[in-house]
Amino acid sequence: MEAPGAPTRRADSRTTVTRASPNQASIGRRPLARWSSPIAVDTMLYTATSAGCGGAPHGVWAIDLDSDTKPVVSWKTNGGPVVGAVAFASNGTLFAAIGAGQTTGDGKANAIVALDPKTLQVKDWFTQPAAEFVTGPTILRHNDKEIVAAATKDGRVLLLDATSLGGTNHATPLHAPNSTGTWLEAGATVSADALATWQQSNAAGATGSAAAAASAQTRSDSATSWILLPIAGRLASGVTSTNGAIATGAVIALKLIDAGGALSLEPGWVSDNLSAPATPLTVNGVVFTLATGLPATPAARGTQAVLNAYDGATGRRLWSSDTAMTTFASPGSLWTGLGQVYVGAHDGTLYAFGFNDERRHTNGE
Repeated sequence: MEAPGAPTRRADSRTTVTRASPNQASIGRRPLARWSSPIAVDTMLYTATSAGCGGAPHGVWAIDLDSDTKPVVSWKTNGGPVVGAVAFASNGTLFAAIGAGQTTGDGKANAIVALDPKTLQVKDWFTQPAAEFVTGPTILRHNDKEIVAAATKDGRVLLLDATSLGGTNHATPLHAPNSTGTWLEAGATVSADALATWQQSNAAGATGSAAAAASAQTRSDSATSWILLPIAGRLASGVTSTNGAIATGAVIALKLIDAGGALSLEPGWVSDNLSAPATPLTVNGVVFTLATGLPATPAARGTQAVLNAYDGATGRRLWSSDTAMTTFASPGSLWTGLGQVYVGAHDGTLYAFGFNDERRHTNGE
């Protein structure tokens, strides 16, 4: 099978691996804390703790790996848990999403906060009582502006200015649909703790070498930004289903619209029906979605995982793994590298699907 983003499951693509234990470690003097995947930026290593596991507070932590003493600094939310992973602007500012919770003092809940990357002191914040964030922040660039995007429990995606998160009152976003502006049916929710984003080049007739030679500003000005929202449940009645009826979940591709500086999001396309979809990934304009098949309860059996590839601009499905994987996938088990797309299964099997960058259609055979 030779196609854009059409991965092939090779005969030797199964490898049995030992699954890691749950995210538990000692952070400073907080043993057995539940922590997010660590992120390294220059000489600093960052993570977040949540759920109160091991007595660790909700907060963000940083270690300076270049220092002989390896000093640890932290910021406690004094409110809700840190949701998902932290993100960084081009100037190094750290952003974190804070979920619902009871606050004390100057604590934060239902908020996005901006922290200094060295001291973790609060620089800015956005908060609204009804904004129950369930994804970490994702940063995208539009023209000369960096935008922070995060999703709420009811499926709304809020857009914030990275240099002034909520304006002077810390509560004014660039874009926030009201409660009737969600793309989800009542009872549906966001299925993963992170959004995905990519930029589609709009330069007419541009070749790969020409695009590579363009400046970052030119690329941003001539690009369409997309945000990919994984959901569990059905679509709202006004959302068109691109690839068939949605019963259990899907990925909604949202296009960023700029009307004279007023930003908004509108659905561009919707994936096939997916069971417990993970945060998708994009490679060269091809969007890969993973239906993890995770069981809804510990007693349930789950379903086999399915990997699909779509044209990122149109939503046309290019390829599907169909029945190649025989059990459900592990959380956070979708990644790519060296021309492969990898999926880790619950039974310890690692699936590697070969990725061909050539943009031509395939029937999946």
